Amino acid sequence: LKQLNCLTCSEAQKLLNIAKELLHTEEAYVKRLNLLDQVFCTKLTEAGIPQEVITGIFSNISSIYCFHDKFLLPELKTRITGEWDSNPRIGDILQKLAPFMKMYGEYVKNFDRAMDLVNTWTQRSSQFKSVVQNIQKQDVCGNLTLQHHMLEPVQRIPRYELLLKDYLKKLPSDAPDQKDAAKALELISTAANHSNAAIRKMEKMHKLLEVYERLGGEEDIVNPANELIKEGHIKKMSAKNGTAQDRYLYLFNNMVLYCVPKLRLMGQKFSVRERIDIAGMEVQENVKQNLPHTFAIIGKQRSLELQVIIATIERHKQNSETFNKAFISSFSRDDDHVPDSPVSPHSRSTDQTPMQKKEKEKQTCKGCNESFNFTKRKHHCKTCGAAICAKCSKTSDNKTSRVCPECFEASLTVENHTDQRRKAAPERQPSLTAENCLLSGYLQVQEKGKSWTKMWVAVTKTEPVVLYLQSSAQDPKGSRGVPLQGLEVSLVPSGTNDKSDIKHMFRLSHAQQTFLLSAQDAELQTKWVDILSKAARGETPTEAQSSLTEHRKSQ
Repeated sequence: LKQLNCLTCSEAQKLLNIAKELLHTEEAYVKRLNLLDQVFCTKLTEAGIPQEVITGIFSNISSIYCFHDKFLLPELKTRITGEWDSNPRIGDILQKLAPFMKMYGEYVKNFDRAMDLVNTWTQRSSQFKSVVQNIQKQDVCGNLTLQHHMLEPVQRIPRYELLLKDYLKKLPSDAPDQKDAAKALELISTAANHSNAAIRKMEKMHKLLEVYERLGGEEDIVNPANELIKEGHIKKMSAKNGTAQDRYLYLFNNMVLYCVPKLRLMGQKFSVRERIDIAGMEVQENVKQNLPHTFAIIGKQRSLELQVIIATIERHKQNSETFNKAFISSFSRDDDHVPDSPVSPHSRSTDQTPMQKKEKEKQTCKGCNESFNFTKRKHHCKTCGAAICAKCSKTSDNKTSRVCPECFEASLTVENHTDQRRKAAPERQPSLTAENCLLSGYLQVQEKGKSWTKMWVAVTKTEPVVLYLQSSAQDPKGSRGVPLQGLEVSLVPSGTNDKSDIKHMFRLSHAQQTFLLSAQDAELQTKWVDILSKAARGETPTEAQSSLTEHRKSQ
């Protein structure tokens, strides 16, 4: 009561409002921590996601959740809802518990790696993606992604700092809570310093998350290396009839996303039509003389004729080295033929440099000498880099690599010459003589689905150790080699085979192949299993094994 007497009713109410805001935001925050620790983390663990991945994503979130749920929130709730009339203060509670907030340093330090792991596993693991998406559909998620919820701990400590600063401004200098509140602010500000650097990064990440959600969560957007430069509506000029179609572009430091708007009740959504890499991309200005501000993006994946945002690109092209190279330099569409010295397309000189002459040559086809335009597309020879049109180009066997007619004819000559040399070259078979083998001899061999066959089997001494199977020791025709590294070797119990003469068996499993082998006696079986097991483990025997003598033909 004495504490209340030193405050006016208005001041007391303002302090209570700050305390209530602290309590309400703390309750919401604990629910978010529960979602991260008890739902996302638990469900992903139950789905079999490796523990090191779980730890890499969620760090020490369990400890943070325990601290707020078991200590800070209960004390704030008791004080503000049950004791405020007799003890209107929060500084003592925060001053006592503030040192525990140092644990946030580990979470903030790990945050970039955590975001990378979420992004990587969403792209590579259908199980991970399915679990996360199913949780995000629940009402408790509030239509927000896992990444959004993971931002909360990073932002929470600065929130305490702002509330305490506001609390101290409205707290009289002679109030009993002044000393504790000031000490709490000092401790929390120290913890907040660890988060401020991360928050500056998070401002960028927030925007990436918004783009990620607007694109349906399918694109690789949420990555610390990505930077959104510009976005906006543009007009796509149809090459067929010249009509303009509404489209949307996202311009990043490493790519352009060409999107089609989708009608949705809950905010604007887009569908990615093309992803064009900045590396190797060309930009041509004023491709339509009768329309202002038109330009063409010519990339490996797609070429587009667009209108409106050329000024925006010029304004932002200095923001990164990647864009500087992409828009100022005239890149070849093939990575193997990037000009050594970039020259600005806007530079003017009476005497053309060799590079400018080269660029001029690129504007006409090497075959027909006609100028390129948006309907007569420019391609580059994969071999020599010359500019050619589709009509004058040839395609290789895979139908994807364009080459000029001269290089195409040259490649045919080389291929024919190579084929002739291959036909003339004698077949080289491995030498399976006794001195070149760790172990060799005749064994009965059965491949899955086939009958038992007597074969000459040998294990080479040279690394990597290989198991060879062929019809006889003298005839290498049809020889088969099986790498032994990682091969599984196991004994097969007697009596598991229908043929009475097949005994002393062991099994070799390698990739998609499985072989059953039968030795003449138990001693030979032991020797084979020993040698093969060592080779499978990558061990090299300390002494060269003597090759087995050739056994009787009745073996």
